[in-house]
Amino acid sequence: MRSFRRRYLFFAPLLIFCSLLLTGCALLPIQTSSTYFKDLYKRIRYTIEGQYRVINLFYATSRESDEKKNSSIYFTNNMAKRITTGTLDLKIDPKLKIEKMLPYRLKRKGLIGIQNIEKADEDDFIKHLSEAISASPHKSLLIVVFGYKDDFEATAIKAAYFAYLLDINTPVLLFDWPGDQGVSPGGYEKAQKLATESGLYLGNLLTRISCEIKPPKLWIKASSLGCQVVCDAFEEMYKNPVCAGPETEIDHVVFAAPDVSQKEFDAKFKEHLTNLARKLTTYVSSDDEALLMSGMINQEQRLGRQSIRTKEPSQMEAMKELLYMKSLDPDRINVIDVTPINDASYKHGYYLECPEFFDDFYQRIFDKDPSVNRRLYLLKTKDNTDYWVLQGGK
Repeated sequence: MRSFRRRYLFFAPLLIFCSLLLTGCALLPIQTSSTYFKDLYKRIRYTIEGQYRVINLFYATSRESDEKKNSSIYFTNNMAKRITTGTLDLKIDPKLKIEKMLPYRLKRKGLIGIQNIEKADEDDFIKHLSEAISASPHKSLLIVVFGYKDDFEATAIKAAYFAYLLDINTPVLLFDWPGDQGVSPGGYEKAQKLATESGLYLGNLLTRISCEIKPPKLWIKASSLGCQVVCDAFEEMYKNPVCAGPETEIDHVVFAAPDVSQKEFDAKFKEHLTNLARKLTTYVSSDDEALLMSGMINQEQRLGRQSIRTKEPSQMEAMKELLYMKSLDPDRINVIDVTPINDASYKHGYYLECPEFFDDFYQRIFDKDPSVNRRLYLLKTKDNTDYWVLQGGK
């Protein structure tokens, strides 16, 4: 009994002190959990239907509508006289992971597919897009443009795959164009022509978005021949005196494996970039087989295939024009070599198949300094221009 009393006398003051401390803490002004989590970075939104997650994308396409509805989700591979706009619902199995990108194989396996598609008048489309941007945590819009070979359905699957695995809560707008021409030199050349023509449609749409919605964060990610569409869209915007003003319209443009003429880029896009976009990141590779074939067909070097992995960075002559451009404005332009991590199909589709690309893309659009990414290795050229190499985790 005495032992219990002694223990009680010892612990009683401690218990009283702790009670007072906890009472005082309860009275402190603290941020509630709901407010705290509201301010955190949020992931992509989705609804649940059975085993699937369903996400919504906006789309705009320069394809001709298929009135007979016997082609890829009601669009042909011909150019239309005006764009068609609307929304897409796509179902995704949560087991989906970054892997080899074969859209119709993923569809057959039940991992991803279009659930619903709706068309909308362009004015209504702009209104709904504006509402989605206003409701997003970053007040942002991500526009994605893909390249040669795929029809509308396959391109929509790729856009949903990219958006879902990137996992950022932002409205996503797929700009689609009739890139599914014949798999032959003639078919590729026709696709190039249609890419340039589609630039007019994208340029007009970007002008409306920039002037009417004015999203604080407007990101454009283009890959392969889709980069040609964006280059010609910028040329069209540049003709507009509103867009050619001193204020930049686009926050960040990202080119991955750009199938664009190096000469055309130097002659036209550099000036357009300076006036219309705040930042540009270009991902290049020295062993891109698809761009090797493109270079042979076009008889000139493509922007996305650069022979840049030499023992002496000062001797990277093939990169001198792009690196010169970066040296003029190093805070706005990044050149990233993905050769070490490029194990994608034809050494070309790394922008859909390599986890390292997804990680780095996320950091670029959120303005993280390249040095933050421990996978990036910095080289210096002869004129002291930064040149980044993206490495794997091993």
